[in-house]
Amino acid sequence: MKTHLMGMKVSVSTAAFFAAFVLFAAPVHAEDLNAVYQQGRAAFYQGDFDKAQQLLARVAAANPKHPDTLRMLAYIRANHKPAENTLKNQYAAVILPKVEMSEVSLTEAIEGLRTLSKNASGGKVVPNVIIKGEEVGQRKLTLALSNIPLSEALNYVTQLTGTKATYDKHAVILSATADTSTSTAEIAPKDSK
Repeated sequence: MKTHLMGMKVSVSTAAFFAAFVLFAAPVHAEDLNAVYQQGRAAFYQGDFDKAQQLLARVAAANPKHPDTLRMLAYIRANHKPAENTLKNQYAAVILPKVEMSEVSLTEAIEGLRTLSKNASGGKVVPNVIIKGEEVGQRKLTLALSNIPLSEALNYVTQLTGTKATYDKHAVILSATADTSTSTAEIAPKDSK
């Protein structure tokens, strides 16, 4: 019985040696994969989950049964929202089936987009848009679009009203674009006689 157990130990250690030999005799790609894993692991423990997910996903693609990689990726998926989930991306995900506005003010257009967005997203996304300036809010526009992301609808509105949209963390701020002819006239030096 001891001989049999010893023979098993020999075969297990032989198998482990063979696996190690194959792993280390593999081309440089295996070493690169280990370096990618180490970088991903370091990023994970430093809290840079976006970078960690990117690197560890490469490791998981090459070795789908690597337990540490799978655990870290599962933790990231469960507990971390990607940095790409910005307000602009959130608005881009809402598809408005039909937008029709005729000779409405910018303020009315934004109210309409809020209602359309709320309906299209099932109440989950109601855009927070701030219009800077009373005159800006009174600018008129006409718009007819279908199956368009909310972010693109806002883009059309800004183009039609001569405004610019600045995406903040919690709101979109619409402000007048600087009129270049007026600003250059104000800056131009006076002729001296």
